[in-house]
Amino acid sequence: MRLPRLRAPRPRPVFAGFALGLRAPLRSKFVFALLALLGAAVLLLPIQLRGDGTDAGALRMLLTWTLGVAVSLLSVATLWAGCAAVSGDVEGKRHAGAAVSSARPFELWLGRWLGLAALDAAVLALVLLATFVQVRARGLGPDATAVRAYLPLDPASFEEEAERVLEDAIARMPPAARPDGDPARRAAMLESVRRDLAGDSYLPLDPGRERRWRFELPWAGERRRLREGDRADFEFSFMSSYGDQQGVRGLLRLLAGDGREIVRRDVTTDDNGFFRIPLDTDAIVVALKGGGTLEAVFENAEGDGGAAVLLRHDRAARVSVPAGGLAGNLFVAFFALLALLSLLAALGLACGCALSFPVAAFAATALCAMVAVSGGGAFADDADAHGGHSHGSGPGAVVAAIQPCAKAVARALSSATEPFDRAEALDRLGDGVAVSARGALRALLLDGLVLPLLLGLLGAAALRGRELP
Repeated sequence: MRLPRLRAPRPRPVFAGFALGLRAPLRSKFVFALLALLGAAVLLLPIQLRGDGTDAGALRMLLTWTLGVAVSLLSVATLWAGCAAVSGDVEGKRHAGAAVSSARPFELWLGRWLGLAALDAAVLALVLLATFVQVRARGLGPDATAVRAYLPLDPASFEEEAERVLEDAIARMPPAARPDGDPARRAAMLESVRRDLAGDSYLPLDPGRERRWRFELPWAGERRRLREGDRADFEFSFMSSYGDQQGVRGLLRLLAGDGREIVRRDVTTDDNGFFRIPLDTDAIVVALKGGGTLEAVFENAEGDGGAAVLLRHDRAARVSVPAGGLAGNLFVAFFALLALLSLLAALGLACGCALSFPVAAFAATALCAMVAVSGGGAFADDADAHGGHSHGSGPGAVVAAIQPCAKAVARALSSATEPFDRAEALDRLGDGVAVSARGALRALLLDGLVLPLLLGLLGAAALRGRELP
């Protein structure tokens, strides 16, 4: 298979393909059937949903379940419509005229992709608008649908904490096992600590030890002026070493950059693994005067022989600030979700250029399933999967032979979809957290434009060499 020469696509054949990409689904009644299914998901499904009785629970059910089902339906329809677009023309002998015309295969592919992506954008916008209307119809006003944004952890604070954790671990090691005089080993140990702190595992904090997090407030410097009524919320989550959310004793302090204590709270055995501390304007002013940062310090107050506290470092301590409303959040999420649909349309079209419709649909669906599981532990290293020790006879010869290839494919698939995954559009919508505009645009650029164009080159190359019936 030879890739086509990279030449600028001409507007006329691209526009012709674009018009065909819009007209073909309408002629097949595809859009009307899809709208009926989406209407049932957006309008009828919420009637059956029952939350926990709170506004936050009702909002989460409406956004997570309703949008999740609607986006899933739209994704499957987009993938299969892309598979059927070119392959259907080839099998129906309608592609012969285009094949002998002056239009290049990539121009034909690009026009069909743009048409399908435009159709997806219109339907997705209708789904989001209908969801917003549903939320308002449930009586959830601006106060109940307010969006918050989490402040990023100060990178310098993360490095300081990694150094403290490493020094504490080295102090507990036998003198002969310490990395004294071995900078390379110490650097490797420090990198391991960084991975643990940045990962999604719960790490133990022993009695008498403390953990620190520092955040730079958005009102510091000249970026944003503090106004009367501005507030922030500090959230803290934890777990006991027995896996329960209760039974923990500790002391939490919130400090300004100059060390002044803003809030002190005892963590008792009655706390249920999570609490929120509101910070009003006065508390924020103290933090701003102290240097513009807010530092959280948690100490495990269990006595000698007590239990450790389990903390997920990247989620244990978080500071959130107001970040607009639901309408703006849905608008930003639109671009992240459109990136996914654009990528699925490109994948379906590329498979349809090379294969007949049933085979293309099977191949594209299988590839999506591989992407879905590539981020899990199915392809983890043996050392990670078994805690760094090998027990038993180990994998067979066939499994051992294909494992490196499987891991490479899994890493490639995870990297390809990483921009969309990091946007976390549906999860953030349901949790009332602001979808990052930068993350959504990054997903749209990489997963919604660059990767589809690469698939388009592959699809055009396959279409160029395909035998027509």
